[in-house]
Amino acid sequence: MTFVAAITTLSTRFLTERSFELIVAPAIADFDLDVSSGPRRETSARLAVLNAFLGAVWEDAVRGGDLARFAGLVLIPVCYYAFFFLLGLPGGVNRLSSTMVTGLAIAIVALSFAPAIVCFWPERETPSNAEAD
Repeated sequence: MTFVAAITTLSTRFLTERSFELIVAPAIADFDLDVSSGPRRETSARLAVLNAFLGAVWEDAVRGGDLARFAGLVLIPVCYYAFFFLLGLPGGVNRLSSTMVTGLAIAIVALSFAPAIVCFWPERETPSNAEAD
């Protein structure tokens, strides 16, 4: 799967058609133009497309007004994982360095996003044939 195909697939699953057409599609077009002009620009072009995709995700989350509900869904597994991690830690958090505690906190929060995204994010609605005519 190519980079553009992966971004397009993610966009069709998680973004509204409006966000894809106004934010991600122009970035993909710029990516195609930049890559054709030379291989040195490919990394910066990929970062630009990823930035556009993340901006579109943010736009959909904020515009939908469900950001607080999404944060609550992320907080549930964060509390769950943190509780069982602290329960099983023999010496408590005091025996860990601050770098380890920070790394574990980031890992717990990052792993908690996946179930919230899968459960929360609605499927992109495809236009019906009546609207297309």
